Amino acid sequence: MIKINVLRSIQKDQVIYIGYLTKEQAEILTFSDCYPPTKSRLGYQRPPEKKRARAFADYIKDNGAGFLTPVLLNARQKVKFVCEEDTQYGYILVPEKNCFAIVDGQHRTLGVINYLEAELPIPFMLFDSLDTDAEQELFITINREQKKVSMSHVRFIGQKNDPFSELAVKLELDPKSPWYHRVNLVGARGTKRPVSLQSLRNALEELFQSGEMKALSFDEKYKVAVDFWMVVSKVWPEAWEAPKNSLLKKAIGTLAICKLGGYLIPQCFNRSIRKVDIQKLESFLVRASEVNWMSDGNFKGYSGRHGADLVKNELDLLIFSKVDIET
Repeated sequence: MIKINVLRSIQKDQVIYIGYLTKEQAEILTFSDCYPPTKSRLGYQRPPEKKRARAFADYIKDNGAGFLTPVLLNARQKVKFVCEEDTQYGYILVPEKNCFAIVDGQHRTLGVINYLEAELPIPFMLFDSLDTDAEQELFITINREQKKVSMSHVRFIGQKNDPFSELAVKLELDPKSPWYHRVNLVGARGTKRPVSLQSLRNALEELFQSGEMKALSFDEKYKVAVDFWMVVSKVWPEAWEAPKNSLLKKAIGTLAICKLGGYLIPQCFNRSIRKVDIQKLESFLVRASEVNWMSDGNFKGYSGRHGADLVKNELDLLIFSKVDIET
């Protein structure tokens, strides 16, 4: 028998144990009830993937913020709990065989067992003989309700490591910025902010695509971004102030405008004072001032990066067919 120290608790009349398994114990005791089914297995999970298990082990080894979170187990047969002085602290005794079904965490467990050289205790939450129908339902619920963190949220947390994310966040937080309180920084629903941090960040990357603009300092880039968007908001004021249905402030519009700006900004940059020549930039954009940016306007039905390219091409035709750009 294998002895494992645990803390015992009860939820909804169901006995639960919390503790740690060594790598060796986990290899002996745990299993994933994978497809196809057998006489002793239900076969309700997908087979584990070596690539994912190895990736998790690499994450633990290489990431300073990488920690092993508890795996969820179910004892397919009742375990013996031993405690002293009528407390909830004690130990369980289980036979040396696969008797703990992994409900959630098979790749984490396999990553530690097969690909992690260091001895890392595996934290667990163990149901004591949960009905197998309930076990399957719990597995489905966990996986059905999972939702990835939005890239905007990821960018917001990691902004110090990405200058374009930091630029977008500063544009949102600066009262002097045209984007003040208009950017959804974490991808949350119901914010009534037209563009996500991820979308604005990607657009800004296009704005500074030329080699000369890439070489600007962060503060210089920020000033360029503010001036650029100030001119955009001035040239299309109705679209900019529209509370909804304006493509100019959404992902497709910001990307298209910044693709255009990536070409215009170097032509309008005053190198002696390290600033954008606002009047010159406005003289270009005003050529397309009659464009209807509303969802039922000039760009109705456009979407995605391809749609942004189409918008940019139409703006090109309106601006550059009438203006000679210096080369």
